Amino acid sequence: MATSGSVNFNVTANDIITESLGLVGVYTPGETLDSTETADALRSLNMMLKAWQPKVGLWLHRDLSLFLQDDTVKYSIGPTGTHCSSNTVVKTEVATAAAAAATSVVVDSYTGIGNTFDVDGILASSTPAAAGALTLDGALVTNGIATLSSQRKILIYSDGDESGDTYAVVGQDAAGVAVTESITGPNATTVYSTSTFKTISSITISGAATGNVSIGQVGDHIGIELTSGSMQWNNISAAVSSTTLSVVTALSGAVAVDNHVYTYTEKTPRPIEIIEARLYKNSDYEVPLGLGGRQDYKMLSNKTTEGTPNQLYYDKQLTNGVMFVWPEPNSMKEYIKFTAKIPIQDVDSLTNDFEVAQEWYEAIAWNLAVRLFPKYGKLIDPMVRDVADDMLDDAMTSDSENASTFIQVASSRHV
Repeated sequence: MATSGSVNFNVTANDIITESLGLVGVYTPGETLDSTETADALRSLNMMLKAWQPKVGLWLHRDLSLFLQDDTVKYSIGPTGTHCSSNTVVKTEVATAAAAAATSVVVDSYTGIGNTFDVDGILASSTPAAAGALTLDGALVTNGIATLSSQRKILIYSDGDESGDTYAVVGQDAAGVAVTESITGPNATTVYSTSTFKTISSITISGAATGNVSIGQVGDHIGIELTSGSMQWNNISAAVSSTTLSVVTALSGAVAVDNHVYTYTEKTPRPIEIIEARLYKNSDYEVPLGLGGRQDYKMLSNKTTEGTPNQLYYDKQLTNGVMFVWPEPNSMKEYIKFTAKIPIQDVDSLTNDFEVAQEWYEAIAWNLAVRLFPKYGKLIDPMVRDVADDMLDDAMTSDSENASTFIQVASSRHV
């Protein structure tokens, strides 16, 4: 007997919607779905998946890293928040002391640091002949939209004098909020945006260029521990090829040998839930942290007591969550590592795949069908509803951890 030898069966949003509409009885094989129908079903599909987020998905559990700051107990956690990494963190140390105003730092090792600096990722080197919208054609551009490696500054480089021109940049941040900026052109050098972008939809130059112009993105986020005890966050400003790391903004203070340096690529989405947390110590071992509720945190009499953090309180909020740390951290050589449940990726088009395991495909199709019955003026089929419920239960069971369950008696207070 011949078998396929593959286990990578996959479905797109269009496949799920077609399956669901077949269950509802408004689609027959070979029929072409109306675009209005598919758009409506796609919206219902996303609403259902978002509603399921709190209770599904071991694959949504991610290890995140929150970097502490001197005299700070409140941290914004999300795509436009403070520095909390959703991917691998590289920790190294300063190898050569540097003075304030330096624009580079020498570290012990650059192994693992993301090389995401791209001088022409948005606009390949060219000489615009007249004022007007530039044709974005760099490696970061798809269908006219530049998507950066993470929300960060962009750069404009020219080998001529473009200081008489301005570049009107239109884009969005990582939360989808519109961002615009007018940048004065460089004079045989590089200039940087003040704002940070996740996507760029257009760049318009005010006049003809005199030299070759390229537009790209700065490199990974880099945090450098200053001798003062604070952490200065920056971006790498050149390709990473040695232990000398150039930065966009000059150091605001001196750095000493063995001060810590952290780099990462992208901030985390807003966590839905914090599962557990640990303090990552300077000696490279981890200490568990307590997770408390709002009342636990509010009951602390002195929120600015300094010391080694041992408790956290997380407030989910909207675009960015808020994490409160106690006591107030007194060492930037430590940071918080925690496991969090993050959102399922949106299904933006019919050709998108799902950020779910294969065990969930049937449950998604049948439960979407239950939601579509009323939209076609039909009563929900009890059989479809019951099967959908069973499939959801089976999928959730397959997605549970092999972990101990603890049961305790809850205390109550009567006023």
